[in-house]
Amino acid sequence: MNTNPTPRRLAHVACALALVAGLAHAEAPMPAPVEAVAPFDRFQPWRDTPVADWRETNERVHAVGGWRTYLREAQQDDAGSGDPHAHHHHH
Repeated sequence: MNTNPTPRRLAHVACALALVAGLAHAEAPMPAPVEAVAPFDRFQPWRDTPVADWRETNERVHAVGGWRTYLREAQQDDAGSGDPHAHHHHH
């Protein structure tokens, strides 16, 4: 027979902790409604676009200044949006 009370005490402590955790969870405030979540304010749903010739697309991107032009446009859009969640990178 094992006379060590440690396993029984550990079981009692575990039960007490589970009870306290359950009570704390029951009193937790409700999360904000979905409408109040800001990251989805600028969400754009999927739009199916026709497939274009990749050579023509690459030539068009090169003509407007390449990917850096698109990056600058995106950064300007974020800066002018007043969106506190917009990402601004300064290097």
